[in-house]
Amino acid sequence: MSKILIVTIGGSFQPIVTAIRSLQPDRVIFIASDGDKGSKSQVIGADTPCEVRRGAEVIERLPNIPTQVELRDKFQQSRDLILIKNPDNLRECYLGATKCIRELQQNPDAEILADYTGGTKTMSAALVLAAVDCGIPLYLTIAGARENLIKFERGEFTKQVDTSFPRA
Repeated sequence: MSKILIVTIGGSFQPIVTAIRSLQPDRVIFIASDGDKGSKSQVIGADTPCEVRRGAEVIERLPNIPTQVELRDKFQQSRDLILIKNPDNLRECYLGATKCIRELQQNPDAEILADYTGGTKTMSAALVLAAVDCGIPLYLTIAGARENLIKFERGEFTKQVDTSFPRA
């Protein structure tokens, strides 16, 4: 069975790298914002687009996420990158995530997971809605003790989210 992870990408690449390393998928699909300042650079940017920051200071630059987690030929940009023009448009984000999940569900041998840690609040909310509507497991990458409400710190972990709540 092939394990496929869908992730939303925002300003911080570290929790996405943690999710990929923790869940060890065979394939990763990235939902990222398009445009000059979009989060897509963390997925397809050349050289070292991922920045580790301490406040406003960049303390380290790293390669894009697929390179960091060594996806190599498992990552195909045309297949595995969903670009969102307006990352604050719930409809656009939801439709993109739902379409992706439904297409993947056509393969009965695919185990589909979603991690909504990154991205805008709207992108994350859309992936949560799509995952619950489509009945796939949902994950969140969090720090052990979340003291920094601005960004994730190293030392985070990925855990499955309970979506067994009653639905109206």
